Amino acid sequence: MTSRRSVVVRWVLSLCTMTLIIGMQQPPTSISLIRAAVSPDSTVLRIRAASTLTGFQRPERVPGGFVLRLPGATIENDAIDSSASAAPLRVDAKRIRDILVLTVRCAPTDSVVLRRDGQRDLLCVIQPKKTEKIEEPEDVIPRHQTGSRGKWSLDVIVIDAGHGGKDVGAEGVNGTFEKDVTLAIAKLIRARLAEIMPSTKVVMTRDSDVFIELFRRTQIANDAGGKLFLSIHCNSMPMKPHPAHGCETYILRPGRNDDAARVASRENASVKFEQSQRRYEGMTEDQIIVATIAQRSFVRLSESFAAAIQSEVNDDTPLADRGVSQAGFFVLVGAAMPNVLIETGFLSNRSDAEYLASQKGQAAIAGSIASAIRSYAASYQRSLSH
Repeated sequence: MTSRRSVVVRWVLSLCTMTLIIGMQQPPTSISLIRAAVSPDSTVLRIRAASTLTGFQRPERVPGGFVLRLPGATIENDAIDSSASAAPLRVDAKRIRDILVLTVRCAPTDSVVLRRDGQRDLLCVIQPKKTEKIEEPEDVIPRHQTGSRGKWSLDVIVIDAGHGGKDVGAEGVNGTFEKDVTLAIAKLIRARLAEIMPSTKVVMTRDSDVFIELFRRTQIANDAGGKLFLSIHCNSMPMKPHPAHGCETYILRPGRNDDAARVASRENASVKFEQSQRRYEGMTEDQIIVATIAQRSFVRLSESFAAAIQSEVNDDTPLADRGVSQAGFFVLVGAAMPNVLIETGFLSNRSDAEYLASQKGQAAIAGSIASAIRSYAASYQRSLSH
């Protein structure tokens, strides 16, 4: 009798323990936002949870689109943004037992790639199938254009001197303004290219101390038929003087680290000098992702050019090599050509600032960048003949 009573007690205690554990489980993940960033080439659908998104299933094709299932998830009222229910998309949500089912209406030929973006976000990149023409693979140039100064010829190079006019940029520990250093280096690059690449046209977004809106700089490059875009800047840290030093070159992609985000934020702050900032209101990380996808055919060429700059600067100047990075610079968005942004050195560092302000330093930096352009051009030209 005692033994039976003991078994019953243990069973009751076990049941109570299980009930307590179940009661202590975390509440279902709640989807707080579904938003779309649409471009002519693709749509990025961001799905954001209020807390860590514990699991999801691969998208399943259904007639008229695809289905995404999120076990244990709920959805908040008004979580689906209007952008996610407009052409060419429509997103519907419903709960089936304990699973949140998202139905995304899109063309049956669209490709869908799903990936995590942090602990709380999912990104669905939806791309339409090209039907009008077959695109060349990345970095493949039509053979019949070999040796011509036609569509694929590297005949126009655009140099963008960062900041200017009322936008002085960073101020160095020695009182030097970023806008003055970038313009001096840009002019020296133009002069050097006239010597070593006389058949190449060089376009400057500015060649005097004037302010040019960020969006206008890539407009100038595109209108000129540019085949290569280089934006010149100087780095700086909030605290001055600061030990950080050296040169680094960026390509357009969402920043991978806090330092890249800091640099992009400082350079993007130039929009405050523009009469209207409305065009930048939607320039979120989603838009940077869309812009990156739009420039996907230029990524390898941009990386190659950036690497050439770092190599030449490292060989020809005392500036430390900080390598090639990526960040969301507004000034690179919209460039219909390979494009990079170079942070030549730190004006917040005494040694770098002195070098950047000197004629010797500016000439050496300009010469190394011009050499990088020539090296890149030679490599590019070889690709035309293969």
